[in-house]
Amino acid sequence: MKIAWCQDLSPFTELGGAQLTDKAHIIAGIKRGHDIEIILPGTQPVFDEWADLIVVSNATMFPIAMFQNFTKPYVFFIHDYWPACRYRLFYPMLEKCRTCYPSQNWRPIFQKSKLIIWLSPLHRESWLFSFSELEKHAYALIPSPVSPDEFYDMKLERKGVIAVDSGVDFKGKERFVEWCVEHPDMPVTLVGEGSELPPNVTRIEHVPYTKMNELYNRHQVFIHLPVNPMPFDRTVAEASLAGCHIVGNKLVGALSWPEFSQGQEQVKALLRTSSNTFWDKVEGVT
Repeated sequence: MKIAWCQDLSPFTELGGAQLTDKAHIIAGIKRGHDIEIILPGTQPVFDEWADLIVVSNATMFPIAMFQNFTKPYVFFIHDYWPACRYRLFYPMLEKCRTCYPSQNWRPIFQKSKLIIWLSPLHRESWLFSFSELEKHAYALIPSPVSPDEFYDMKLERKGVIAVDSGVDFKGKERFVEWCVEHPDMPVTLVGEGSELPPNVTRIEHVPYTKMNELYNRHQVFIHLPVNPMPFDRTVAEASLAGCHIVGNKLVGALSWPEFSQGQEQVKALLRTSSNTFWDKVEGVT
C-alpha cells in the first residue's frame, strides 16, 4: 500500500515523543511491505496521483484546505489535542472547549476520516468532551511503541526520585514543586527545563535518549503530575519498564490503560505489540 504520512517534523531527524512514536510505526509499516512517503509542511503533494491512504499525524503546520480537499481515504493518528485545542497540551477541558475556534472548522474533516487513533483511553475520553459526535466514529486505542528491549530493569542500586520535563507548566511544574517541598528528604533528579526549584531537586538539562534506561534504573521512583489530561506520556511507560515505582495522577494517559495496574508482563505485552496493532487497524480501513 502506498501511504502519505503527514507530519510537521521528520521522524527520522527530529527528537520528541511524537517523532519517536511515528518512526517506530513507519519502520514497522515498511517491514510489512508498505511504501511510505513522509509529507512535510511546505510541500505541495498531489495525493490523488499516487497515495492509497493518507495518515495524518502531527500536522499543525499544513493549511486546512489540504485536509478539506482529500480525495483518498485518510486516518487521523492524534498525538495531542490539536485542533480540539489550539494550545495542544494545555487543553483545559472547560465548557468553552466544546465550541472553541478553530475546532468547529475541523468537525466535518474528522467525521469523513476512515479511522481515528488515540494514544490511551483518557486521550479519547478527553477528545470526546469537545467532539462528542465522534463517539460512534471508527477508532482505535494504541499506546506509544516503547520497546521493552530498550527499557528494562538493569538490577542497579536505586536511590531517590526522577522526573522528566516536570519543570515545565503543561507537564505539571506547580504540582511537581509542591510534591518536592512536601518530601524534603527525598533527592529528586529532574531531566529537562526548570527554574526556581526546591533545594532537594538536581536538574540535568539533557540526557541522550540511549542513556535514559540507565538513569531510570538508578532511581526508585518516577514522578509525573500533569495539570491537564495527557495523551500518553511515554516517559511513564519507559520508567515503568525500567522498574521504577510510578507516582502519577488521573491525568496521565498511560496510566488510564488497565495494563499499567496489572503488572509488568501486561505492560510489556501492550507496548511490544503497539506497532503491529497500529498496522492491523490501518490496513483494515482499506
